[in-house]
Amino acid sequence: METSPEAIAAALAGWLRQGWPDKPALAVKDVRPPIQGFSNETWLLDLEWGADDARERLPAVLRLQPAEVALFPTYDLSFQYRCMERLAGSGIPVPRLFGYAEGSEVGNPFGRSFYVMERMPGRAPGENPPYHLAGWLHDLPPARRRAVWLNGVEMMARVNRLDWTALGLGFLDQPSAGESPLDRQLRDSRAFLAWAESLAEPYPLLRAALDWLETHRPQGSPVALCWGDPKLGNCLFDPEDDRCSGLLDWESAHLGNPVDDLAWWIVLDRSLCDGYGFPRLEGLPGRDETIAHWERCSGQTAHDLPYYEVFCAFKFALIMARIGCLFMARGLVPAGQRMDLDNGGSATLRLIAAEQRLPFAERGRGC
Repeated sequence: METSPEAIAAALAGWLRQGWPDKPALAVKDVRPPIQGFSNETWLLDLEWGADDARERLPAVLRLQPAEVALFPTYDLSFQYRCMERLAGSGIPVPRLFGYAEGSEVGNPFGRSFYVMERMPGRAPGENPPYHLAGWLHDLPPARRRAVWLNGVEMMARVNRLDWTALGLGFLDQPSAGESPLDRQLRDSRAFLAWAESLAEPYPLLRAALDWLETHRPQGSPVALCWGDPKLGNCLFDPEDDRCSGLLDWESAHLGNPVDDLAWWIVLDRSLCDGYGFPRLEGLPGRDETIAHWERCSGQTAHDLPYYEVFCAFKFALIMARIGCLFMARGLVPAGQRMDLDNGGSATLRLIAAEQRLPFAERGRGC
């Protein structure tokens, strides 16, 4: 179907009225075109209902399955919906959900899987430009920047403490016989890399990093709920007291060593400063303080963190290689610029490999 704001509003309003018969004169208003996103289409909009003299309004988000090949080789939009559905009432602030439809479902107005959720209040630190250079976090005094960072780390640790079995999140764990969660993640990473290379070219740095990760995988790791994409940019903060008021983007949630989340938090922050040669924002706690705070809040130890920092840097460099290809294909970077090779992810992977004196650290430009 046509995906103009007007068509989105009409189609979604009709679908919602079927599920919300108690909302008189329900309408979809102020539909904004998709914001940046590569794994799904994200539309911002408002829902309105009620009598003319007492209209209620609710900010909302529509997420649509991508219509063409995008960031990942496969993508199940229901996955993140089910995660948030089970996290409701757990103490983790996730958006309220207003309905999900499979692409093949009768009555689906889009012909693609989609869901609707609340647009939570709060503000997230920006990544374009990075919060190290500009934005509301950059403009705060150093003491408040520190509070924002630590509040985000504490909320991440609360995720890692949850009883995933009691919440019904066992569907996150789908290993083959005899596999650990890490074995499964490495297997999936190998398939993702092969697919990404099939659409572009071989990436020697990524292949060498994955070879090392497969050879040096730690054994006997704890298994906990991992958010999967923990970073400041996926946290909402109350502008009055800097409290972390919402956690977004659950498409990479998994069961595994919770240190994976801590490593991703550290690596993604480094990618936005060290990865591009920018100075890190004053006031943000360093690596040691971040580790200590996470350990206190999670009740876990950061054993094997260096390994997971390499793993997370590899995963992010691979994602950035795909994003770089999409940018190039869509004409979003100057002609001839190899964003799949030169990006903050690949730079951070090389930097961490050099710090740990890993054998692939001296590989050449890009991925």
